Amino acid sequence: MTALSGLDQALWDIAGKHYGLPVYKLLGGPVRDRIRVYAHWGIRDMTDEGLAQSKERLEMLQKMGYTGYKSGPGGKWRAHEPPSTIDAFVKRAYLMREWVGPDVELAFDFHGKMTPGLAIEVCSELKGMRPMFVEEPVPQENVDALKLVSDHVSFPIATGERLFARWDFREVLEKQAVSLIQPDASHVGGITELKKVANMAEVYYVHIMPHCAIGPVALTACMHVDAAVPNFLIQEQIDQGLGEGLFREPWKVTDGHIPLPTAPGLGFEIEEKTLKDVCKYAEELGGEYYYENDGSVADW
Repeated sequence: MTALSGLDQALWDIAGKHYGLPVYKLLGGPVRDRIRVYAHWGIRDMTDEGLAQSKERLEMLQKMGYTGYKSGPGGKWRAHEPPSTIDAFVKRAYLMREWVGPDVELAFDFHGKMTPGLAIEVCSELKGMRPMFVEEPVPQENVDALKLVSDHVSFPIATGERLFARWDFREVLEKQAVSLIQPDASHVGGITELKKVANMAEVYYVHIMPHCAIGPVALTACMHVDAAVPNFLIQEQIDQGLGEGLFREPWKVTDGHIPLPTAPGLGFEIEEKTLKDVCKYAEELGGEYYYENDGSVADW
């Protein structure tokens, strides 16, 4: 599906350039004139160094124009954890709220680390700081387990980055297992399939927040669908995702939004001279191999 997604995005770019129109106009036209985005930010730990680094990153992102952020609980979570582990994460979450105030939205990605019981317990502790959403509190394969968490949590639950095509989303939507879905234009089947998933979700009053953890081309593909569907909420955006060093004119964030592309096709031109320098492989997060304390395989 990732390979098909790339081909689909390229074909939409070709079609847009052939007709001299941005892709979102070929999708039916825009329903908004800018795309809201959020960045990744969190408090790594409560040491003086950790707090200083977190403050520094927050100030940088604020200066770049962001008004929404997503973090995670950090570490490797087992079927259940002692109060100290849960309390440490909750304390960081409330401190984040204290730093940014009530007008900024904060979200958390649990990355499928938890069991339903633990996810419900942790989410109940976060209730007072009013998260925008919690993403993948449990693995996505068991929709009933996901719904169990949603039914016991007072704020939105999200999933979808590991779901592919309309058929993977069908049961999630039919069971109203989440409030928000996160299909990824570079994995779900491209721009074509992302729009179909969004249209299907609209019937269930579910909004999309496309996942995007690859880079600026993927971000731009998502943005064209974001522009054309009414049930869009916010777009994920990662470091270097605006096209710095890769696009001749990188996107810019203003007051938490990116203006719609205006050039034909996807709306960017690749700076081919710097392509090799920008697109280098690098291990991320825990590296290629990640293990629990007892040596069993873990997710990051």
